[in-house]
Amino acid sequence: MVELLSPVGSFETLAAAIDAGADSVYFGIKGLNMRSASAKNFDISDLKKIAERCHKNNVKCYLTLNTIVYNHEFPRVRKILEEVKESKVDAIIACDFGVINLAKELDIEIHISTQASIGNIESVKFYSQFSPRVVLARECTLEQIKSMKDELKKENISLELEVFIHGALCVAESGRCFMSQFHNRVSANRGQCLQECRREYKVTDIEEPRREFILDNQFIMSPKDLCALPILDKFVEAGIDCFKIEGRAKGSDYVFKVTKVYKEALKAIKEKTFTKEKVMQWVKELESVYNRGFTHNFIFGTPTNDSWSEIYGNKATTKKEKLGVIKNYYKEKKVALAEVIKDLKKNDLIYITGE
Repeated sequence: MVELLSPVGSFETLAAAIDAGADSVYFGIKGLNMRSASAKNFDISDLKKIAERCHKNNVKCYLTLNTIVYNHEFPRVRKILEEVKESKVDAIIACDFGVINLAKELDIEIHISTQASIGNIESVKFYSQFSPRVVLARECTLEQIKSMKDELKKENISLELEVFIHGALCVAESGRCFMSQFHNRVSANRGQCLQECRREYKVTDIEEPRREFILDNQFIMSPKDLCALPILDKFVEAGIDCFKIEGRAKGSDYVFKVTKVYKEALKAIKEKTFTKEKVMQWVKELESVYNRGFTHNFIFGTPTNDSWSEIYGNKATTKKEKLGVIKNYYKEKKVALAEVIKDLKKNDLIYITGE
């Protein structure tokens, strides 16, 4: 069975991922990860608790250490890696060779991050000497991925390929963007992306400022979200080892829903019950949580104009409203006392989350 890897940004989303059936989760601790500013993130002291909770539920856990790292930060990197080793976190996700080297010294499993922009078999084979798994660049087509997997089998190289199947996309190559750095002096490559590409822009001719370009829409750098669910069976057939969901900055409702849907789809593929009717229903469920519209991105080749978003923010078909607060939970009776501040109607969907 293919490994389904879910994003985690807090203990709340960790619980959601586990409950929804994730086989593994990936997360960051404050600083030194690509969501250091946008997700809640954990503290180094949380590593043991995370690993224990995951392993108790037969779920693997991977720590992201995938930003640009400077000289003065290596004492902290070493401290983090020592805690990773002590806490029995299953692997780290990294691309910096200094981090990779330190991890190898401590005999910690390394997964090569998508930030390495690996898009060809020679790079895959090169990284195989450091890692049992590489996360391929998001710019790879399904045909290219299958070709790389076939080549690895042919040469009898034991290496796992991990690919993104769902979530937000970046206009830059494998997410290596400098717009936030240029405009606001905070680097996306340090996990501080301000999502400059999501804004609405007007394009004008510099030599003739009165001349404006006519565009399909104003969001010329904001791609829709990746959604591989309609062709997930093709991904399984390609022999990909791990399917990765993007979203460490998303809420627990997103993590739960997306993980649950893809888990159900993978089960259906295994049982040969993966149908168009089911796909339509699953896509509707995915549309109910945060999204910017869906695209296949590079799966079948260069994205078309239809791959760009038409709006700034969320296209979710459902709306979240705060209904109340859990005041107490009586463990022996398994009863919760809730203070409800908004009227409930028949068939309303109630979502309980938090501590």
